[in-house]
Order: sequence, then C-alpha cells, then structure tokens
Amino acid sequence: MSDSRHPQATPPAGDDPSVEAAPDLSSAAPPPSNGAGSDDEIVTEVLREPPLDSVILARPARADVQSLGLALSGTFVLRCASQAAGFLVAVSLGIKSRDELNLTAGIASLVFVTFYASELIGAPLFGAWSDRIGRKPIMLLGPVFGAIAAQLLGLTMLIPVLVVVRILQGMSTASSAPATLGFISAQTATSEKLRGRVMGFYEAATVVGLAVGAAVGGKLHDQLGQFAFTIVAVMYVAALIPFVFVRDRAWLPSVKNAHGTLLSRMLNRRIMRFAPAWLAANAVLGAWFSVGTFLAAGAPNRAQFLMRGFSAGEISTAFLVFGILFTVGAIAWGFVMPIIGRQATLLIGVGGLGFTSVALWALNHVPFETTHSLVPVLVGLVMVGVFVESGFTPAALAYLAEIAEERAEDRGSVMGVYSVLLAVGQLVGSALAAPFADARFRGEPMGMNGLILLTGLLTLVALFTVLLLGQSERRYSRRLAVV
Repeated sequence: MSDSRHPQATPPAGDDPSVEAAPDLSSAAPPPSNGAGSDDEIVTEVLREPPLDSVILARPARADVQSLGLALSGTFVLRCASQAAGFLVAVSLGIKSRDELNLTAGIASLVFVTFYASELIGAPLFGAWSDRIGRKPIMLLGPVFGAIAAQLLGLTMLIPVLVVVRILQGMSTASSAPATLGFISAQTATSEKLRGRVMGFYEAATVVGLAVGAAVGGKLHDQLGQFAFTIVAVMYVAALIPFVFVRDRAWLPSVKNAHGTLLSRMLNRRIMRFAPAWLAANAVLGAWFSVGTFLAAGAPNRAQFLMRGFSAGEISTAFLVFGILFTVGAIAWGFVMPIIGRQATLLIGVGGLGFTSVALWALNHVPFETTHSLVPVLVGLVMVGVFVESGFTPAALAYLAEIAEERAEDRGSVMGVYSVLLAVGQLVGSALAAPFADARFRGEPMGMNGLILLTGLLTLVALFTVLLLGQSERRYSRRLAVV
C-alpha cells in the first residue's frame, strides 16, 4: 500500500521510523464498496484510553461533534464555577473594605494575582502532559482542583487561606484549558471553517460561563452567605460529568521530547509576534474582573458614576449582560471571520475595545443620579462596543490553532500558550489595576477613571501589535508560496 499519510502526521526528524511509521491500514480500513472518493476512506480510530500510546493514522479522523459539544459544555460549567468562586471572594472583600480601611485595592489585587500566577506556571506543564498521556485525563483534573478550592473557601476569609484557594483555582484552569483546546484543534484539523466556528463557541462558552458564574455568585452571596461556597463545589462536580464522556481520538504518536525544550516548542516567532496584543486584551479583563468588581462594591464615590457601592446582585447582573453580549458576538464573529479574514476581525475587535473605553469614560462622568438622561444612551454604546470587541478572541484562537497544526504532535503545548497569555495578561492587568486605581489626581484616588485610562493604553498596545502582525503574516504567506 502506498504511503498516504497526512502531511502533518509525518514523524519528526530524528525519530525512529520503525517505531513511528504509519501502520498498514489495508486490513483495518478496507476501501468503501460504493466507489466513494478518498475523502470517504475509513480510518482506524484510536481512543486516548489505556494504553495511552497511539499510532499515526492515514489522516485525522472526522470531527466528533458529540465530543466537541461535551467539551464545550464542560468548559462552560467549569468557567461558571470558577468565576462564581472568584466573584464571591471579590465581593466579600469589597464589602469588608467598607469597615476595614486597611483592606485596600492592593490587597484585593494580590489575592487575584496568585490565581493568574498559578495558571501561568501550570498551563505549559499540563499542556505538555496532555500531549504525552492524553488530553482527557488532564481535562478531568480541572474540576477536581476547583472543588477542593471551593470547599476551603467556606472555612474562612483570611487572606493567606484565600491565596491558597486562588492558587488551586488557577491550577484548575491551567489543567483544563490547554487540554481542551488541544482536543478542539485536533478535532477541527480538516476544516478551517469548522475551526473558526468551534473556536467562537469555545470563547462564548468561556465568557458566558464567567458572566453566568458572576451572576450566580452574586445571588448565592445575597441569599446563602457562606453556604454559597458549598454550592460552588457542587458546580465543579457538575463540570466533571461532560468531560468524563468525551472521546479523545488520537492520530499522532506519543512524542519523546525530540524537539527541544518545552519553552522552545511553545514560543515560536509567530506566537511571539502576536503575544503583546493578546496580553493587552487579557490584561483588560484581569483589571475589570478583579479590581473593577472591588471598586464597584466598595465605598460610594459621588464623583464617579460607576462607584456607587453596588450590591452583589447588581454587579452580577452587569456581568451577566456582558457575558450574553460577548457570547452572541463571539459566535457571530465565528461565522463572519471566514468571510472577512482573521486580520480584519482582529482589527475590528481592537477597535471595539477602544470604543468601549471612550463610552465607559463618558458614563463614569455623568451626574451621580441614576435618572440622568444620558445613562441609557451611554450604556447602550458600551454594549455595542462589547459586541464588536468580542471578535478578537475567536480570531486569536483560530490563529493559535493554525500554528498548532504546524507542530501537531505538540498541540497541547502550543495551545497551552492560550492559558499562558491569558494568565500573564490578567496577572499584569490585576497588578497594574491597583496602582492606576489608587493613583491620586487632584488629591483623590482615580478609582474607575484609573481603570478606564489603563484600558485605553492597553488598547493602543493591541492595535500597534495587530497592525505589525498583519504585515509579518503577509510576508510569511509569501515565503510559503515560494517554497
């Protein structure tokens, strides 16, 4: 039988071809009797279950839509539980700061920074392990780490305990995200259109999970108090169920670290050219999801409309609206992106972020009374900006997945970059948010004005990077065409 292996299934240079060679599929995959073309040829499916080593197939198996749906469902519930736990911590600290003046935005930022630091360290390691032992076992670790952390949260609100809890929650995200993205990348290897749509759904599941988690966390805090953390632990257990039924088909061999260090496999030039833009976008999320929540729930400031001492329920409702808008946008852009192109989608997303910054600045400076006529108009403009900016993330994920296909045997490691950049960006955002919020202008802390200013600066970083990325990608495409 002639060698009909998929180009990306070719064993890497230096590997023993006798070990990594494609098996003879003539007996396992007889040609169809209906005379169908090569696209309909049957290929052997190898499941990531013991033994975990797999073989190279003739081509990637067709996408398992059911397993993709289960992975997306598990991602949604896991993100929901994670954000509910984080929201409970942020609101509890914000309300506590009304009576304890020494509980500053800097302390709240420290608690959230530990989460992102844990995710940053854990994501590349778990991503690499998913390439070696299979993605499904690593997916299952995420809910387990989270459930343990949620139970600890119910014991005390001491800062050292909160730090430990946030570390465990960071490990939960670090283990689930790279493995799930590696699975999605492998499942959509044969269709760019399907990949764009699934990445849109993944980002939608992530963001709407965060928003719903915040909404659920707010309601639980108002109605159940400390018992809310036990409910969050149950949510983590619920997230485990969809991942259990995922079928992880593999078509690449187990790799024995023949390609240099983990760092060198993850951080190639194409990733590094895009990294500043993604770091900036994620830093915005980190700033608003941590210190933004703290400021909104803290002591009222009549000079800033967005600092009204909102209740947990009011803040959670705002997060829910944000999540719905972002979800609808991410799904819509997943369908639009194949038409207008990834680069145009990235630029439009950055433009939406800048538009949102301007609208938020205007909203924060209207008179303090809620009946002001400009409030509905400005809130509507913020919502439009959120919808437009939501196109950035599915485009970014599609870009990473394209790079992952160049090193298909290291999908988990490459897609782990998603979590690394997410963690570093939110780590930087949380760390920068505190000094921007605490900085004094005319004798008063800048508060929300500081966060909005930080958002505008980060938007400029993202815009500059995306413009440079477009030029470099065009040069890269021309080189490939010549080769």
